[in-house]
This record gives sequence, structure tokens and C-alpha cells, in this order.
Amino acid sequence: MPADHEATVRAFFGAWVERDPDRLTSFFAPDGTWSEANRDAAQGHDQIRPVFELQTGFGSDFSFEFKRLEVVGDTVFTERVDRFVINETPMAVPVAGLFDFDGDGRIQSWRDYYDWSLLEAQLLAAGVDMSGVDDL
Repeated sequence: MPADHEATVRAFFGAWVERDPDRLTSFFAPDGTWSEANRDAAQGHDQIRPVFELQTGFGSDFSFEFKRLEVVGDTVFTERVDRFVINETPMAVPVAGLFDFDGDGRIQSWRDYYDWSLLEAQLLAAGVDMSGVDDL
């Protein structure tokens, strides 16, 4: 029976509310990659887990509103609005994301695209120190 990639993506985003970096990392293939708008790709569990640790430790009250979620073969496209809270300030970021799955139904690559300047403006408004952000 083929893997249900839509269910996996929905479960993955559902796991964000737990803020558990190990559980989030477990959705990925051992050599999987994650890249997003403002940073180099993280590859493999040893690089992906610290990014989850940073993001789940930095924000809270995660929620994800799917505008579209489409599956084509082993690829899932998501158009969504990611919401979270930092320093008691709500954030909302429109995101387009692509997930590619391996033969075992694990995420081989996740690529997110969003307007970094929109997120940066919200972070600055929340009082986040943005110095050194390009070094992440």
C-alpha cells in the first residue's frame, strides 16, 4: 500500500504543537534535508534537529492554516499560513512549501519559501535581536 503523504505532512505539522525536536526530526529520512528562505539547507538528523530545537524553543502557540495541500506522486505542495507567538507577539507568515518523500514514506527534502522581509519586520516588532541572524 502506498504511503499517505498528505497524512504524514498533516501529522508533521500537528507535531509542532508538542515542541519536541526529536519527534519532528523522526519524520525525516536519515539523510533528509530542510531548507528555508533565509538559511542554508540542514542535511541529516544531526543538522536538522538543532534547527527544530531553536525554532520550537524560540516560539510557542504554533498553528498552521492550509490554504492548499496537493499530492503529486512522492511530492506534497503546501500553501499555508504559519502562526506562532514570540515575546507575546503573534506572528503570521504566508509560506509555500514542498515535501519530497523517500520510498519508506519519510521526508527526503522539505523546502519552504516565504518573504523573509515580512517575517523579519514582525520579529523586530516583537523585540527580537536580529544581529547575527544571517549566521544561522
